[in-house]
Amino acid sequence: MLALGIHFGHDASVSVCSPDGVLFSLQEERLSRIKHHCGFPRLGVEMALARYGRPGQDIPIVAFSTSEVILPEHRTAWLVPADGERTSVGSRAADGQRLSKIREKVHRTWNEFASRHWCEHVDWMNEAGLLCDDVTHYYVAHHRAHAASAFRLCGVSGAPVTVLSCDGKGDGLSAAIYRGERDSRLTYLCGSTPVHSVGMFYQAITEALGFVPVDGEYKTMGLAACGAAHGRPNPFAGIVSVADGVLASRIPWKAAPYNDRHPDKRVDNPIGSVIQADDFQRMLGSYSAEDLAHFAQAHFEEVMLALASDAMRLAGSRHLAAAGGVMLNVKANALIRDQVQPASYFVYPDSADSGLAAGAALEALHHEGAIQSPVTFTNPYLGNEFDDDAVRAALERWHSRESLIIEEVTPADVAAKVERGAIIGTFQGRLECGPRALGNRSVIADPRRADVKDRINLLLKGREPFVPFAPSLLEEDAHLYWDGPIDYPFMTFAVRASDYAKRTVPAVVHVDGTLRPQVVNEQRNATYTALLRAFKQLTGVGVLLNTSFNRHGHAIVGSPDDALQHLVNGWVEGVWMSRWFVSVGK
Repeated sequence: MLALGIHFGHDASVSVCSPDGVLFSLQEERLSRIKHHCGFPRLGVEMALARYGRPGQDIPIVAFSTSEVILPEHRTAWLVPADGERTSVGSRAADGQRLSKIREKVHRTWNEFASRHWCEHVDWMNEAGLLCDDVTHYYVAHHRAHAASAFRLCGVSGAPVTVLSCDGKGDGLSAAIYRGERDSRLTYLCGSTPVHSVGMFYQAITEALGFVPVDGEYKTMGLAACGAAHGRPNPFAGIVSVADGVLASRIPWKAAPYNDRHPDKRVDNPIGSVIQADDFQRMLGSYSAEDLAHFAQAHFEEVMLALASDAMRLAGSRHLAAAGGVMLNVKANALIRDQVQPASYFVYPDSADSGLAAGAALEALHHEGAIQSPVTFTNPYLGNEFDDDAVRAALERWHSRESLIIEEVTPADVAAKVERGAIIGTFQGRLECGPRALGNRSVIADPRRADVKDRINLLLKGREPFVPFAPSLLEEDAHLYWDGPIDYPFMTFAVRASDYAKRTVPAVVHVDGTLRPQVVNEQRNATYTALLRAFKQLTGVGVLLNTSFNRHGHAIVGSPDDALQHLVNGWVEGVWMSRWFVSVGK
C-alpha cells in the first residue's frame, strides 16, 4: 500500500511512503528553484506520480499535512487531529462559491504569490486523479505529522517511545509531546500554543540579527559560538519556561508579513516575521551581535533540555524521537544527548516542514492498518535522479555554448583534484531529502586547509564567515575525531572535536571546538565512500569538507542544468557528475 503525502506551505514537499518507510521525498524548491518554496508542490507531485503511478489505481491514499479540511466534498476523508484519534469527514456537496471566497481571501493575503496556493491547483488535482472516488484523503495535523515522521522511522519496536515535536508554529501548536505506543499508536500527552513558542523566540532573535527568519537560524547558531557572557547575566533568562512539558512565554509572540516589515529585504515567499524582533534588535545597542546570539542560544538550550526531560518523564520512556524545525539545532540536540541521556535518540533528518509530507503519509498508513511498528530510517537519498543519458544530454547542451572540459573519471581521479585544492560540486545518484547535503548534492573540499573556508565563501556561499562547514568521514576513522558514539549519518548532532581533529582537519572544526559529522560507509553511500577512501589513500585523512551544493540564497541544485549553471558562473571549480568531471576551459 502506498500513500502520497503533500505538504503545501513553507518548504512545500511531496513524499511517497509504504509500510517499509519513505520511498520518495522531494522539496518543491529543488524543482521550482524558489528557496523554501511556499505553496502547493505541483512539480513534485507530478514527479511522484510519474514514478509511482496513478492515484486510486496505484496510490490509494493522499495525505495532506494540515488539520484544515480543504476538500470537504470528497467522498472518503479522515481528519487526524494533533490531540486525538481520526474522525470521518462528512462529505458535502461541492460548493463553487466556497472556493471562490477562499481564492478572494488568498489573493488579498498572498498577493503576488497567490498562484502558488493550493486553491489555484484544485482543477489540476482533479485532472491528476487526486480527487477521484477511489482515493482516500487524510488530513493530518501539523504536529502529529512531525511526530509521525520521528516515531514511525525511529526503529524502536516493542517498547514505548517519547516523541517530541517542536517548531515555530503549525495548526495551533508550537510543540507537542506524544507517547509512541507498542501497538504503533501515537498518544497525545500535551502541547504548547504559538504565543508561547520557543521556536518563535529563536526566529525573533534571528530576525533581530539581520537574518531571514525560518531560514537563517543556522547562522544564529553559528554566530553564538563567537560570543560569550563576559560575566553578565543572560538577558533572556526566563522568557520561555517549561512546566510539565508545556512551554510558557512571558512575551506573547506575534507574527506579521515579513515582506511588509522588511521591504528592503523582500523574499520570494509569503513568510511571517516576529514583531518582537524589533525589541531584540534594540538590544544590539548594549550587546554585540555575537554575544546576543550566545545568550539566545544558551536560553534556547536551557528550554530544550527542560522540554526533552519533561517529555521523557511524561511518556515514561527513555527512548526519544524528535522532529520539527527547532530540532535542526545540532548544539541543543547534543546537550539533550549528553545531559538528558536518552537510551536512544533519533532526530528525523528532514525535521523542518519539508518533512511533513512524509509524516502525514506514514500516519495515514498507520490508520489504514498498514504500519504495525516503527521502521529504521537509513536512506536519506529519496529525491529525483538523472541517468547517464540525461546527464550526457545536459552536458552536450552546455558544451555547445560554453567552453567545457569533460573527462570520464573514477573516484580516485576526483580525490586527486580535491587533494590539489579544487572546490568541487557533486551530482551523484538520488537527491537527499532535507536541508543538509550528504554527498550526492554536496560541495567538497580538502578539510586540512584552514583557508578553504574563505575560498568557498568567496566562490559559492557568499555568506558570513562564522557559519561552520561540516565533515564527511569514514566510519572506521570516526573514533579519531571525537570520543563516544559514532552513529551520526545525517548531521543531526554536534560532537566535541578531538585534539587530533583540530590539528588535522581545521576547516571543519567550528570556533567552539565542535563538529557536525556525517559518518559514511558503503551501505549508506557506496560512491561517496569510494571517494573518501581514495582521498585517504592520497592524504592519510579519510575526511572531506562537505557543504550543500548551492549558491547562497539559491536552493540546492536539483538538475544537471542547475549544477552546470553553478559551474559556468564560477561558484565551483568543477562538477563531478555521474561518471564525468566537468570544468571550464581557459
